[in-house]
Amino acid sequence: MSSVNEYELARLFVDELSDYAIAVVDSADRILIWNAGARALLGYSADEAIGASFSQLYARMDPEASETGALITSAAPLGRHETNRQLVRKDGIRFQANIVARPITDAANTVVGFGLIVHDIDRSRRLAAAVPSLPAAADAPVRGIAKILVVDDNQGVLGIATDQLTSLGYSVIAATNGADALELLRQDNQIELLFTDVVMPGELAGRDLAARAMAIRPGLKVLFASGYVEDALVGKGQLAPNVQFLPKPYRKHELARKVEDVLSRL
Repeated sequence: MSSVNEYELARLFVDELSDYAIAVVDSADRILIWNAGARALLGYSADEAIGASFSQLYARMDPEASETGALITSAAPLGRHETNRQLVRKDGIRFQANIVARPITDAANTVVGFGLIVHDIDRSRRLAAAVPSLPAAADAPVRGIAKILVVDDNQGVLGIATDQLTSLGYSVIAATNGADALELLRQDNQIELLFTDVVMPGELAGRDLAARAMAIRPGLKVLFASGYVEDALVGKGQLAPNVQFLPKPYRKHELARKVEDVLSRL
């Protein structure tokens, strides 16, 4: 039986994960973890990154950013910060990236560092384009044309979700915040599904938005989306039957399957 403990297993998993660039930065701005995905995607070796100033390294990857520290410092009050930006690899190649930053807290709830995940959006699009298209009937919703309200404060993510759902044959309306979403819901009684991000700035984040939406429209179906599974675990996984969760990033066929599943539930 292996003597490796759970913390070592987690470290090994993070370090060897190549699909995402993952970095951990301490409160002194030093890089502590720079995984295989970071080395491959961003081009800097572990020797170049670990122990170095994250702000200085990030300034090379995002030379157009006015404040490199804003990426992580803005994550502290919200618990999470997500943005889409064009980054520059060490070799000068540019790519569109989705960047998520989360504060790391100790037992006293003091911020002791930050975790960052970088995903190559361009690569995902290339992979999606390379997959042979299935017959139109396989992608089309099984049950008539349903109207879906999509809510996400990230314009890039919102646009992609809207485009994908529209291409699947759904009628889609979109909002960038909870207040606008509730107003649209009050005005349109044809909306069957609320598809919302979990973490959003302002008073109405995903869970609060869903609760108020279902109070206005009993029976409304809800689909949460988030890059972090724990965001959806409202009651240790005890979500209502008409409330479901889709992890980010997702592919079009995964979105199609999940939306149809939620809409088909009684």
